[in-house]
Amino acid sequence: MDASTPTIGFAGDLSDPWVAAIARALSPFDVVPLPEPGGGLPWRAFEPGAGIEILVLHRSRLSPADVTRLEELRRDRGPAAWPRVILCVSPYVRYAEVERCAALVEMVAPEATAAETLPHQIARMLEHAPGHADRSRRGATPVEVVSTDHELRRVLCEAASHAGYRASDSHALAVGPDAPAGRTLTVWDVPVLEPRWEERLERRSKTGPVLALLGFADRATVIQARDAGASACLDLPCALDDLIDALDRMARTVARPRAEPAHPAPAGPIVRAPRPRLRVATAPAAAPWQAG
Repeated sequence: MDASTPTIGFAGDLSDPWVAAIARALSPFDVVPLPEPGGGLPWRAFEPGAGIEILVLHRSRLSPADVTRLEELRRDRGPAAWPRVILCVSPYVRYAEVERCAALVEMVAPEATAAETLPHQIARMLEHAPGHADRSRRGATPVEVVSTDHELRRVLCEAASHAGYRASDSHALAVGPDAPAGRTLTVWDVPVLEPRWEERLERRSKTGPVLALLGFADRATVIQARDAGASACLDLPCALDDLIDALDRMARTVARPRAEPAHPAPAGPIVRAPRPRLRVATAPAAAPWQAG
């Protein structure tokens, strides 16, 4: 192994398909699966000279004893030998334990959307170029932010505009003939507690890519959204960097507009979010707008 290549350690139950999918999402990096003897901590990651720069530690449960062992390891090893730790957790991990880990880990990621967000978050931690779409492509791509929450709409719309997208907002999701043309990217704050939201998502996804923002996201909700046609899913609240990463990926799936003769055109319409609440699935068949 090239000593100059940052090594990512991954510890988790790889017999769980969801956890295995998170590990596969990190394939652009040099990822080393780490054994967890007896279901305990991956001791190898904390050994001097292990060469693990970032440790992704998935936990379905996190006991006070686990946190105590992490605290002891940090005290014994010291900061110099401590890898940057990303704690990836299920909704069953209690907030009290996560809060105790705050000083021991780089970040906490909900497992439901980890495959969407971790590759880009790790790239930023390693200071790799994130590979965003260029601003000219963004400027040619309209984005509609849909939420009944005025403040959330404003923040997300401003973030998309600042990144270079032609952003607008709406309090209601238009579907069917009222939906915008197929090149529009949609960011929808999905009302998961309302009935039949999956049907509305499915109808909107037929006209263009939809980024589903899911409060209290868990595996089941992400699967529902993906099956209904969502191109990407994020937990709410979300990091604005993750929002733009998702929009860039969606923008690359939309065909470039056909060239038209030059003519005068009217002007178009013109905070890292709070820490995520604690909580990929197989993508559905391509929507009609994705064909070709």
